Order: sequence, then structure tokens, then C-alpha cells
Amino acid sequence: MSRPDFAERGPALPASLAALVFSAVAVTAHADEEASDFTLSGALELGGEYNSNVSVTELETATGTSDVAWIMDANLDLNWQASDRLTVDAGVSHNASRYQDADDFDLMLNLLHGDIAYQFDHFLLGSSMYLADARLGGDGFLTMRQGSLYVGKLLADQFFLRGAINATDKDFDTLSGRDADNIGLRFDGFWFFNEGRSSLSVGYSREDEDARQSRYAYHANIYRARYSHRMPVAGMEGRLQLGLRLQDRSYKGVTPEIEARRNDDQLVAEVRFDLSLNDHLAVVSRVEHGDYQSNFASADYRETRAVLGLRLSF
Repeated sequence: MSRPDFAERGPALPASLAALVFSAVAVTAHADEEASDFTLSGALELGGEYNSNVSVTELETATGTSDVAWIMDANLDLNWQASDRLTVDAGVSHNASRYQDADDFDLMLNLLHGDIAYQFDHFLLGSSMYLADARLGGDGFLTMRQGSLYVGKLLADQFFLRGAINATDKDFDTLSGRDADNIGLRFDGFWFFNEGRSSLSVGYSREDEDARQSRYAYHANIYRARYSHRMPVAGMEGRLQLGLRLQDRSYKGVTPEIEARRNDDQLVAEVRFDLSLNDHLAVVSRVEHGDYQSNFASADYRETRAVLGLRLSF
């Protein structure tokens, strides 16, 4: 099961601070007399996926067998440009995958999100909130709630720096020992070049997750890099993206099966290419390979996912 990359995760204090940010920027923007603009956008993606080793990321385990699945991804977003400085976003998305043989791993994920940001003279201040509900094999599986505070700074019209504190609460329907609160710090840098057709981003996150059972609690360091480039292809526009993510986890409690603390290293590489056939229709393709290494056997595996589909957007 792949999960949404909210800005990372964690609990109640940042959610309270997020509410203060929402109130502060709303009051600040009240005096701005610029006209408001609303924009509605959405997309529907349908396709097929091959998975060499069907797995559930949140359970750090894999079946050891391959399968193919039909996938669907639909989203609807509303943007409100309340003023020159204040932006409000809200949206909903639905993601589903149905395997040919591994019915127990069919996934359905619903996500609600909201974001508010205010551009001050020298920096951007914002807050976001997410609510995700996942079902696995047709049964309730996981609910995640996240609050995030972030600050950003544009430098020389080419570089953008962003820092965030994220708080997430995880509630599992039947695996209560995995219920957890997670506090995360995230830092990202973006470089835009080639007249805006290319970009490079690098990032680092630090997570501290406390679970109801100590065997599932951990500290994690996450490193990310992504390159994106838009190019003409036979009169159409193509977009190539290369991504790399490295995560090392050190678990706080002893895993009884190995009578030791777990240590996991995860390396995930992704190649994605989208080809826009016109302003609304695109062919999407991506290949992702994950190498998950652990001293706990069920969390030590490799998998490759390949996706091909069509995306209709407006």
C-alpha cells in the first residue's frame, strides 16, 4: 500500500498552532481590498499497474508474489486567491487499486485537505491540514490526521527554501498496537532553471514516532532528491521526472521475534514520464523500484511497480 506524502506526520500541538495561523492570516487579509478569484480544477487517471511483490507499506511486509491491478485516481481542488497575498486551497481525492488475484490487498484511499498561506514582504507563512481514510481488502484499515505549519522564502527568483513542522495521528482499525503520534521536521530546497522548464529539489526530514507498542516506535531520517524537466516531443509536451528517496529507521523497542531492536534502510527510485496529447488529456507512465533492507525478515524485501495510464484534467 502506498500512502500519501503529506508533508510528513504528527499530533495536537501543531494542530492548535495551525488554527492560530489560519486566524492570523485571515485577519491580516481582511484589510486587503483586492478582488477575490476562485479556480476549480480536477483530474481523473485510469490505468494498470504491475507489482513484482505485492506489499503493504504501513505494515512493512510483502507477499512475495507478483500481480497486476487496475488503478484509479480522481481529485478535485478549489483554489481561492482571496487577495494578492492570501491563498486558500481545499480538495478531495479518491485513489483505488484492485488486484487480479491478491484481493486482500485491494486498496481504497480517500483524502481531504486544506491549506492557507499568506505572503508577507520577506517570507511565506502557511498551514495545512489533512485527513486520510484507507481501506484494505474492503475492510477498514487506517485513519491519518495531520496538521502542518510551514514557512518559505524565495531567493533571486530561482531558489525557494521551505521548512515545516508536521504532526500526525495514526489510528489502525484492527492493529491498535500500531496506533501512533508522529512529530516531523522537514526542510526542502528548490532550484528552478532553464527558463522554468527544469527544476531540482533536495530535502531532509526527521521523524519521531511513538506507537502504543514500543516495538513499532522509531526515529527516522529521510533524504529526498527530485529532478523534473519539460520538453517538446513530436509537437507535444513531455515531462520527465527522476526521484530518489532514502530512509533509515531505528526502532525504539525490542522486536520479540528477533530479540533485538529493528533497523530498517529503505531506498526507493522512481522514473516518471507524462506526455500531454492536448490541453486536457495525457499519457502517464512511471516505474518505481524499492529496496527495503531490515534485520527483521518480513520487512526485508524488494519490489518494482510499473504503471501506464491516461489522465483527463481540467
